[in-house]
Amino acid sequence: MLSERDLRELAALESPQAPILSLYLDVDPRRQTKDHYRLNLRHLLERVEDQIPRADREAVQRFVELEYDGSGRGLAIFSSHGLGLWRVFSLAVPTPNLVFAGRKPYVFPLAKLWDAYGRFLVALVDKTRVRLLFYQMGELQETLELRGEPIKRHKQGGWGAEKLQRHEDEVAYRNLKEAAELTVSFCERHQPRYLLLGGADPTVVEFQELLPRPWGDRIAGTIPGDRMSDEGEILEAALRILQQVERRREFALVDAAITAAAKGGNGVINLEDTLRAAAEGRVQVLLVADGFHAPAYRCAGCGFLTTVPRTACPFCGAAFETLPDAVDWMIAAVLENGGQVEIIEGHPRLQELGTAALLRY
Repeated sequence: MLSERDLRELAALESPQAPILSLYLDVDPRRQTKDHYRLNLRHLLERVEDQIPRADREAVQRFVELEYDGSGRGLAIFSSHGLGLWRVFSLAVPTPNLVFAGRKPYVFPLAKLWDAYGRFLVALVDKTRVRLLFYQMGELQETLELRGEPIKRHKQGGWGAEKLQRHEDEVAYRNLKEAAELTVSFCERHQPRYLLLGGADPTVVEFQELLPRPWGDRIAGTIPGDRMSDEGEILEAALRILQQVERRREFALVDAAITAAAKGGNGVINLEDTLRAAAEGRVQVLLVADGFHAPAYRCAGCGFLTTVPRTACPFCGAAFETLPDAVDWMIAAVLENGGQVEIIEGHPRLQELGTAALLRY
């Protein structure tokens, strides 16, 4: 199970001599057969045949073909025989097919998946009970259910019926209040990034009003339908909502960074300025256009970074070494310094810039 700690540990790894193999494989059984993704694996490994030792390539192939249990939709594998590194993450969400060989693990895709699916809670409510489902990276981690006082239905009319209706409403309110209190306690323990509510509209609205801040502010959307819906359907509906929420939130971050940079505030745009801010440990939120990659150059003497090729460092005169992927380097640097990484798809201005960032100072 992938966690933020795993991301930070991977980001901190570096192997000056033994290369690290980072491989992502789409193994979603709903879209392809085992033979299909095994063929994709062989093609990926062929691309790094001259960069990665045979022992690492064979270890990955052996795991996927003989040991993998087929329980996930995506695989992320990090291997370095020389470094003694072997990490496998079976993910409940699909991954792209990617391979990378370098001195550091290629954490870019994992950062993107964590942004989209991280930690979230689904609360299914009606007037008599609540069912809580906590997910991490699309995988169900814990469930909790509370049954309240039953509500008796009466067919008689007149004054007695009105009195009984008031009593039923009072019981329903108490049940919802207890459900809200349980949800808050559950949230305080698990700290989900998002909440999603499911159930009939009037009940969901009333339940939402009973949730205090900050949890009420973290509601990402509602899942229509009966609370006893299939868990698979609930998960798929939740993931669709989270993708929409993430898109809106990410676009707002990019707009904020661009505006701050234009005003000379705590924002930078373009690769050159973002790279230097990351090197200085000033990046709070790194914003990267999905699919953007570019090299950079680092002085072997003083560590000066630039996107412009140079023969010698203007500060110390030492030679430059090439960073094949500046984006991967920045992600690792930002995560190591406790920052946040956002991989953003479809923002027109960020697509032109490549990168931007919101700064600590």
